[in-house]
Amino acid sequence: MKYDVLIDGGEVIDPSQRLRGPLDVAVAGDRIAEIGPELPADQARHVIDARGRLVMPGLIDLHVHAYRDHTTLGLDPDPLCAAGGVTTMLDTGSSGSHNFPGFLRDVIVPAQTEVLALIHLSASGLATFNRTGELLDRALADPAGVVATIRAHPRVAVGVKIRATARLMGRGEAGRANLQDAVAAAREAGTMLMVHIGETPMPVPEILELLEPGDCITHCFKGGSERILDRDGRVWPQVREAAERGVIFDIGHGSGSFQWEVAEAAIEQGFLPQTISTDLHTLNVNGPVFDLPTTMSKFLRLGLSLEQVVERSTLAPAKALLRDHEIGTLRPGTRADIAVLEEREGSFVFTDSMGTDRIGTRCLRAAATVRRGRIVPGGGGWYPHRQEVNA
Repeated sequence: MKYDVLIDGGEVIDPSQRLRGPLDVAVAGDRIAEIGPELPADQARHVIDARGRLVMPGLIDLHVHAYRDHTTLGLDPDPLCAAGGVTTMLDTGSSGSHNFPGFLRDVIVPAQTEVLALIHLSASGLATFNRTGELLDRALADPAGVVATIRAHPRVAVGVKIRATARLMGRGEAGRANLQDAVAAAREAGTMLMVHIGETPMPVPEILELLEPGDCITHCFKGGSERILDRDGRVWPQVREAAERGVIFDIGHGSGSFQWEVAEAAIEQGFLPQTISTDLHTLNVNGPVFDLPTTMSKFLRLGLSLEQVVERSTLAPAKALLRDHEIGTLRPGTRADIAVLEEREGSFVFTDSMGTDRIGTRCLRAAATVRRGRIVPGGGGWYPHRQEVNA
């Protein structure tokens, strides 16, 4: 047989090649072999019928929590791959320097899904979650340990994470010292820094002064105090300037970090997020987040085109991870990570982190997933209780 898998008859959307149209995608081994019209199905061991469906690079979720069993928030990554079409996910600081070895051994290595990690400035990561702020005790900050961990595991430990919320990292000089430690660790390690914003102990424009191209602000459409909007609801000029110089603004939907009104105001002013991610964890996987296709659907509701949404869920996060040569693309010769999505039309209720609903007319769901050239069993995770249909 010429191909191991052939995805037949779908509408291919690949922003990395500026492709959109009816094409077949063929896989040989763990590589994309060929893209073209009417490839021979009789030369494939397995054929996925994608007629009426969308075919795109495997989705990349730039914000999840996957340190299962060891943290309150951690989910098993492999069911998320099957149900959501996500073939690469970035765990954002579930572990720190002290417990990353356990995360690597128990989750990252055995997972079929590609799991990458940001190392939390706190030595214990999110082991205590919100019961005590992970950096209220400055003794828990371990910038040297973060750097050592990243240098020891460069393929999977790809950056630094800090939750810049006053009740989690302190106020005043203590909060600033923690943020500066996180910045210093990222610079020394030569990696990205992801900063979670929301009730920050200093204004967001002040945080942005410390960030360099490739660093990331997550929860960028969060409401509450110290957001990307000023008191008049205008996008801070410093936010626009930071985005222009290469700071990434990521969604990180989560349980409390996505508000319709903030998203609508920012997008109306022409400010779009660079990446769409879920912040999936145990407290939101059953709502309001559910999966990455649901979060992508919310941005269709906000007026982004399908191409814009797909780019922010494939190519853009691949670039953020400096891996767009390998993932986030369907170019022949690259790794065969592929998502097949179905786009449903109707009336759907989409809920933000504040419990506010909006009605949308288009909803994406995963229909099939290919990871490293293999069809992921259990794909097509559509659960009717996750969406209210025909609202």
